[in-house]
Amino acid sequence: MHPFEAYLKEHNLEALTVSIKAGVRYMTVYNATKGIPITLEHAQQIRQALYRMTGAPYIGILALIEPKLIEETPTIPIKKIRRYNLI
Repeated sequence: MHPFEAYLKEHNLEALTVSIKAGVRYMTVYNATKGIPITLEHAQQIRQALYRMTGAPYIGILALIEPKLIEETPTIPIKKIRRYNLI
């Protein structure tokens, strides 16, 4: 069992309730309970909602998606567009 899932069970919380209070999709909270990476922004929203709901901060692990720098993103060369004379 993932530590986040154990935290929810310990505080008798449902993933759906947490998702509503955090303002994120249910699947985001579900993914967090299974250890599937989520974005940093969603993790912060979930942590804040849990603190508001329980009064106890969640200090455990949430797997995060690594942000990619624009410079590291592969690019596709742009082809020249042919001009047609339509007159």
